[in-house]
Amino acid sequence: MYPDQMDLFIGATFTDWFTSYVNNVVSGGFPIIRDQIFRYVHDPDCVATTGDITVSVSTSFLPELSSVHPPHYFFTYRIRIEMSKDALPEKACQLDSRYWRITNAKGDVEEVQGPGVVGEFPIISPGRVYEYTSCTTFSTTSGYMEGYYTFHFLYFKDKIFNVAIPRFHMACPTFRVSIARLEMGPDEYEEMEEEEEEEEDDEDDDDSADMDESDEDDEEERRRRVFDVPIRRRRCSRLF
Repeated sequence: MYPDQMDLFIGATFTDWFTSYVNNVVSGGFPIIRDQIFRYVHDPDCVATTGDITVSVSTSFLPELSSVHPPHYFFTYRIRIEMSKDALPEKACQLDSRYWRITNAKGDVEEVQGPGVVGEFPIISPGRVYEYTSCTTFSTTSGYMEGYYTFHFLYFKDKIFNVAIPRFHMACPTFRVSIARLEMGPDEYEEMEEEEEEEEDDEDDDDSADMDESDEDDEEERRRRVFDVPIRRRRCSRLF
């Protein structure tokens, strides 16, 4: 996505957005973790505690990987799982699986269940923190996720329990209406959009014919670097 396209989402000019971005990095507002910049916003209410384990979530909208036409809104989230330092040693446990309930702005619900998180089965013990980053996409401008993790105790492997993941909302900023839409009549603007879509389809066909495996690998590597987590080719998997 080019700077003028990003202006749709960032609300101001690209220069203003970039200046704010740099200031947040310098001030520590956007943390740098393993040489990656994370643009996350944490809601203090987005925390859930089950027994000795606390789960908190931070989220971020990525305009550079989103589009209005077709509607495709890309979000990342970072989850922190922490066991109280005052917990008893025998409370040490390992994460076995996760369950997600994903709801978009239309009320459509998707349920996802699977082993581990981002391919790992972390062990949590008193005072220890585990964090990971993942992502999701919506066809609507907003949505929310909630769910739970299933753990088993290390010292009592037959004993399992669920840990709540708090509901966290994701919403893209209000994007600006095109000046062309304001100046043209509805029929004229719709005709222009159809022509642009036809041109984009023709360009996509040409690009697909020219794209080779190295181009796909470069794109996959670029997206992987953004999140520092495994990302499936061509789309963000909600299974992480």
